[in-house]
Amino acid sequence: MSSTRDSIATPLVRGALAAALSLGTALAIVVVPALAAQVAGTRSTASVLDAIIIALNVLVLGHGGGIILSTGVIDGAVTLTPFGLLSLLLVLAALGMRRVGRALRLVRDDGVLRVRALRDAGGALGAYAVIYAIGVGVLAGIGRSVDTSPVVTSAFVSAAMVAVLGGLTGLLWSLRREATSTVPGVRVLDLLPAPYGDVARAALIALLGLLGVGMAMTVVMLLVSMPAQSSLFGNLDPGITGGIVLTLVQLALLPLLAVWALVIVAGGTVGLGTSTSLSLDGAETGVMPALPMLGAVPGPGDFPGGAWVLLALPVIPIALGAVRLVRDVEDLERRDRITAWIAYPAVVVIGVLLLAGLSTGGIGEGRLVHLGPQMGSLLLPLVGLVVLATGGVIGVLATPLLPWARTSVASLRQKVERAETQERSAPETRPRPAPPQATSAASASSASSATSPSPARSAASPASAESPASPASAASPASPGPAASAASAEEAVLDGEVVDGQDGADGQDVTDAGSDPEHDAGEDVGENGGVSRPADR
Repeated sequence: MSSTRDSIATPLVRGALAAALSLGTALAIVVVPALAAQVAGTRSTASVLDAIIIALNVLVLGHGGGIILSTGVIDGAVTLTPFGLLSLLLVLAALGMRRVGRALRLVRDDGVLRVRALRDAGGALGAYAVIYAIGVGVLAGIGRSVDTSPVVTSAFVSAAMVAVLGGLTGLLWSLRREATSTVPGVRVLDLLPAPYGDVARAALIALLGLLGVGMAMTVVMLLVSMPAQSSLFGNLDPGITGGIVLTLVQLALLPLLAVWALVIVAGGTVGLGTSTSLSLDGAETGVMPALPMLGAVPGPGDFPGGAWVLLALPVIPIALGAVRLVRDVEDLERRDRITAWIAYPAVVVIGVLLLAGLSTGGIGEGRLVHLGPQMGSLLLPLVGLVVLATGGVIGVLATPLLPWARTSVASLRQKVERAETQERSAPETRPRPAPPQATSAASASSASSATSPSPARSAASPASAESPASPASAASPASPGPAASAASAEEAVLDGEVVDGQDGADGQDVTDAGSDPEHDAGEDVGENGGVSRPADR
């Protein structure tokens, strides 16, 4: 009994059981809508078996395989992969192998891989991929009919790739563990050696952001073209159940259109058939399938030059990933940092090119034989955007450019503040001007004293002319001169007093003080018109 339990618990058996469960779930996802459409379709002549065969062909396409149609309407190979269904199948594989990884307990309680963990994980993943690919190949063989014929080889290979990619993601997901008070946390990308874990994290951020940009552009175009889509949906008249199935088909194709939109805003060109393309320059469209969501495709014509501004949209997620990378590797050695800076743009470019390549395909051999991005038109613009965005972020964050700019701005700000402070303090240090009244009074007094003769002197001049000169008057002591008078007048002005002429004795005193005896005596004129000189002493 114990040996039976041990054999069931082996990694190989667990992987095989997980593959069977995932394959059954995937089969139900495509068969149930096909049967519902067949039952509800009153105008359809397809039987239940036909509905199942159609579902099997859709399952092969969902894994990335190809089918051959010979319906008379569409003849040739169909290789266009519905990205929505492919994403769902990858999620199923990841969930299945995540349960296997948790059951195998690959990580010990101390956060380290246990003994033989890699061997058990590899065995479980190998069993899962083999059983899953064989199952899809068998279903592809069962899905053959007169009108459709899946390519078994492509179905097997594509299913194996889906199983390996999704299963590996699930195993890595199972290793992740949140930290607790007693158990350390485990993160998948931290298990990679430096700096490759940091590069993987930054590239994942950039790729998810780029897909978000493409999806946002697609949703905007769908919303803008809602009237055209409603018209196409009304012309098809699928009914309730048929409308649900048609909606599911469009949801399966929605991520494909998102990748196409990403290619366009990155500067590439998307072909929509023979002689039909769509880019930022304009659209050249022709007759396309009557799928309502294709009503979002712009009509033929040239776009305005401002459409090239959309090139800035992919730069945003690329720059965000580069910012995360620079911050994560700033403590590493210079060689590791340079390795990370070179590896990041290379990984982003390769990832976008892989998505663009997987989104190409064709439907039949008519006008829709070439659908999807034209890789030659995408390579150079994509490399330019990734390199410029990454180089710009590295130049700003990983070089002295940003500290230098901050220092320069701080120095300029200090200079401006210092100049403003000096300008505000300058009026306080300047001398205050004299009051207007005192200034005008002093000016008026100075002008009158300098230009107008005093009244006392004017009055004294006739008196000296009428009386003859006498020795006594000539010998009288000298009075203060003009300099003393000017000094006394200036003192009077400063004291706020202005001398304006006086009468009586005061006037006489001023006359005596302002006269010159010798001058008066020397200028006395006699009655005969001669000049009388003073007597010699």
